[in-house]
Amino acid sequence: MNEAIKSILPGQGLGSIKFGISRDELKKILGEPDEKDAYETEGIKTEDWHYDEIEASFSFDEEDDWRLCVISVNAEYYEFKGKSLLGEDFDEVLAFLEECGMDDLEVEDHSSDESPDHKLISSEDDMINFWFDEGILQEIQWGPRFEDDESIIWPS
Repeated sequence: MNEAIKSILPGQGLGSIKFGISRDELKKILGEPDEKDAYETEGIKTEDWHYDEIEASFSFDEEDDWRLCVISVNAEYYEFKGKSLLGEDFDEVLAFLEECGMDDLEVEDHSSDESPDHKLISSEDDMINFWFDEGILQEIQWGPRFEDDESIIWPS
């Protein structure tokens, strides 16, 4: 894996990949994605780029001028605050996040027939989501911070 993209940086990006870059800029860094998904939700067009080898996805929204606005990772390689959390159990992750001073954590149950034990720990301050299945962290998903409900604070 690439050391330059190992660290999950809330509000900033993934190591050297910063929120706000264009699709062409990401392509220069990572090459062509293995898969592209385009869809529309509530009138907002989105394109997700998936890279199988690094187990990461990058989302671009038309309303943000097709700038990188969400990153998702699901490999133990990635680190949050210096620790690999993917593959860890719910209680351990929650305790670590609290130790890191994240005091706005919310826990939600997103269980369904397809995913009977699907939980989320989220932080609105850090714009980050930790997704669990059967008590194990499967995915970390995050985006840039917001100045208000509408204005993104793009990293410089």
